[in-house]
Amino acid sequence: MDSPKLSSVRAKIDRAKHHLHDIDAALKILLGPETNTRVEIVHKFDGERKQLIVNLTKSAPTDPALPLMIGDCIHNLRSSLDHLVYRLALENHADLAAASKVFFPIYLKKATFDKRVEKLVKPFIGSIAFAEIEKCQPYSAYDVPEEADIWILSQLDIFDKHRLLVVAGQQFAATAFTVSIPGEQSHKIIPKPKWKPMKDGAEILRFDLSQMPNPPNKMNVHIEMMTTVQFIDTGLACDGVIVQEALRQCLGIVSATIRDFGRQFFGE
Repeated sequence: MDSPKLSSVRAKIDRAKHHLHDIDAALKILLGPETNTRVEIVHKFDGERKQLIVNLTKSAPTDPALPLMIGDCIHNLRSSLDHLVYRLALENHADLAAASKVFFPIYLKKATFDKRVEKLVKPFIGSIAFAEIEKCQPYSAYDVPEEADIWILSQLDIFDKHRLLVVAGQQFAATAFTVSIPGEQSHKIIPKPKWKPMKDGAEILRFDLSQMPNPPNKMNVHIEMMTTVQFIDTGLACDGVIVQEALRQCLGIVSATIRDFGRQFFGE
């Protein structure tokens, strides 16, 4: 049974789930099956190089509220961990003034962890709970600390609070194409699609026609594409990861952490 002492912790997680649901709904509209019908392409023939080049001319705009929803989801997940440590401090009989200043530390290196928690966290929670928090640290729990979901969550929250909106960009990848010329049609599947930024003027594909002695004057090109929204330009291991996948990874690690602490320290 869930402990009422962790009600604010779980309220934060529930709110993050609500934001994630909103993100799913927004991206379902943006990336729905009709996306290709909202994308305009143009193709031109480079006679000198004998290449047919296909470019986007106009792409579907991204919902400007999307980065705000992503930031809200991230912040609620991150703050649920701080709420957890607050409750741990109260369980250790810390006074309200002290408990209100504690936080869930997340650091890449033990030296940084030790320095930051010495006066701000360690004195106010029990030694066993403190040891469990240290086990959650990226340097302790992961072979590559920078790839830890809990580290990515913490850094994205810092970006969103202090520097900029979390950067999420729409990406596309061509998966197949059909080229039609008078009297002939060719359809090919692209075995290894490559993600590219969805922006006006982006090159989708180019075809080498140098083996055709007389390229036809008229061609029709149909492109099949898949689209996603991915984290970009964060400098973190989540760059290039689909937004919903990264957020669900963060939700999973936070939920598991709360579950484990709830069982060990709050009788759940």
